Amino acid sequence: MELIDRYVHEVGEHLPRRLRADVQTELRSLLLDAVEEQAREAGHPADGELAKKVLREFGTPQEVAARYAPSPQHLIGPRLFPAYRTAVGIMALVVAALLLAFSVVGILKTIRNPEEAVTLGSAFGVLGKILYTALFNFGLLTLVFAVVEQVQQHREITGKAWDPAALPPVEDPDRVSLPGRVFGLYAILAFAILFNFYPEWVAIFGITPGLGVWHWPLLRPEFKMYLPLLNLWWALAFAFNLIVLRQGRWRQETRWAEFALGLVAIGILVMVILGPPVFRFDQIVKLVLIVALIGKGMESAGRLYRLLRRPAHTIWTSAETESPDPPQN
Repeated sequence: MELIDRYVHEVGEHLPRRLRADVQTELRSLLLDAVEEQAREAGHPADGELAKKVLREFGTPQEVAARYAPSPQHLIGPRLFPAYRTAVGIMALVVAALLLAFSVVGILKTIRNPEEAVTLGSAFGVLGKILYTALFNFGLLTLVFAVVEQVQQHREITGKAWDPAALPPVEDPDRVSLPGRVFGLYAILAFAILFNFYPEWVAIFGITPGLGVWHWPLLRPEFKMYLPLLNLWWALAFAFNLIVLRQGRWRQETRWAEFALGLVAIGILVMVILGPPVFRFDQIVKLVLIVALIGKGMESAGRLYRLLRRPAHTIWTSAETESPDPPQN
């Protein structure tokens, strides 16, 4: 049954990847057996109404996934914990790579010129900065995942009574990418904090055996004139991502809002490119921004084309469904 397949698929979306296949196989067998049993008791063939009744008895996909998931997390629940663990693992690899690079530079510097060997004080200074940055980003990442967890829980608590017919299709172009939205929230916060509080770290970094780890700051003090506009865009983008996560699915209005946010970003890029020098190596940096502007323009043009080409009624959400059965693919 298609409804059973959609339900099983939705349960799997809320489970860690390593458990997904086994749980989906077991759950599909249980559901089909339950529907057949209900059909025998009712004295008529299994149909969609019996499937809906069984699925209501089993509960929402989120509730069923919670029963199969490992021990629940308090700050970050089982739906997000696998993605959170992956993100932390990537961050740990980056920190390890930085520490390895610093160690190699120190060794090369010592071999090349023993008199300029890395001192204990300078080593602890660099290690301290690396670890501080890692801990700061770890806290920021945890905060973002915790916020998303609360948004997801609030949606389930305050949402309408669950209806099996509202399950999205297995091949669903309007499903919101949870990892993508979480990464977007993290990136927005990271950039906002970086540009507002640590502008000296918006720089070109490098490692030279003779010089060690070095960086060339890119921002001039005049760049502050653009911070109000950038902060406004970051605030709007952060709120937009939370709204999309809260809805759980793309809708026509959120797709248009995404397009509008892209136009605002293009406008800010144009202002920076045409404005007075605010960067060190201003011409080179603005050349890079022109390339980014072209890419952003092509991306926005593609979004507009898809929005105009795709009729509004093809974007199906449970809130917009007029009949109990969703349209078939």
